[in-house]
Amino acid sequence: MKDFNPIFKTLWKNKTGPFLLIVQIAVAFTILINVSFMASSKLHELTELSGLDEEVLFSFRSNLPVEPEDYVALLQQDLADIKNLNSVESITVTNSVPLSGWGVFYSLNASEDPDSYIAQAGAYAGSRDYISTLGLEIIMGRWFEESEMEFTVNGNSDRSNSILVTKAMAERVAPNDWPTAVGKAVYINGRAYQIIGVIDRLIAPWAEWQGNERSVVFPNYIMAGENIFMVRAKPGQLEQAMVDVKALLMQQPSKFVTDLHTFQYTRETGFKAMKSSLIILSSVTIALIMLTMLGVFGQARFTLMKRRRQIGTRRALGASKFHIMRFHILESLIVVGIGILLGSLCAMIVNVKLIELFRQDAVPYEYFMYGGIGVCVASLIAVIPTVYNTANTSPAIATRSV
Repeated sequence: MKDFNPIFKTLWKNKTGPFLLIVQIAVAFTILINVSFMASSKLHELTELSGLDEEVLFSFRSNLPVEPEDYVALLQQDLADIKNLNSVESITVTNSVPLSGWGVFYSLNASEDPDSYIAQAGAYAGSRDYISTLGLEIIMGRWFEESEMEFTVNGNSDRSNSILVTKAMAERVAPNDWPTAVGKAVYINGRAYQIIGVIDRLIAPWAEWQGNERSVVFPNYIMAGENIFMVRAKPGQLEQAMVDVKALLMQQPSKFVTDLHTFQYTRETGFKAMKSSLIILSSVTIALIMLTMLGVFGQARFTLMKRRRQIGTRRALGASKFHIMRFHILESLIVVGIGILLGSLCAMIVNVKLIELFRQDAVPYEYFMYGGIGVCVASLIAVIPTVYNTANTSPAIATRSV
């Protein structure tokens, strides 16, 4: 503790160098905290569970080359024929594929009043086997009854007023007790829908949407001559099922099959931009840490070279190597600590602005704690070798030009 007074006197006497280093650390720490939090958020989203049995699923688009009045009959025949294939477990028709980047969303309200907004959710519609095909888990309530399922041609039929929502959406509908969301009514475009069940997880079509864990499922499908299918292959027969399904459908005149992809491919494609962002953010984080270490190393080396004769004199007067090292390491930690405190304040201000502009979450306090520890450790790694070499300098060599 007795070293603090001379350290602060020394820093105040030669304040230009330490001040510039404090500003550098503060700026680097401000960026480091926010960038590392964004990188961590991106990594969490990349590893987020979709709720689907991804390893056995594939999807494709196909048309119905008949008149609109025959859409339903041909679609049901296609579904039955594909399901009878030896390599196929089940199939569903839907309006969108999770993480495909294409789909629709709705705003859910608690009443007809537009000001009763709850949240937005990705919207799915599927045929009877939707749940079993995708491997979704209903954790509360039930799936649609046969009487609630409906194929709609050009939107000319009324929708059933029953819907399912994901658990994340149920938590918005009933924040205090999400299971009570079952049975509640929500309003979409001014129309009431009753929640009859809750799905554990079903990720929305947009990988980079912050609310992609919120989805709603309708029991009807609007057909317009072209459809999206999702197929569940039998274990170990994914590639064979893709070949069998395409071969079966292409037997029909004027039929086409496109966008035939495994769900794992769809996931990788959906998260491609996010992976690039993660690489950039990680590179920036590493560069900032290296820059901070370089700044501390440069300041320490410059300071010690200026005080080389002073250190030699202190050694000649009886100061030990340990005392010399302790003094300068403590001095470096004080400078770094002030920079971290200033950087933490700036990081919080920047984070508040990011929350306001981009609806980003608040940075947890753990990032400040571990970030501060990381910067201190990095500074010690940078300064200790220089201090050690200087402390080992012989007093006679250090003071021979005095």
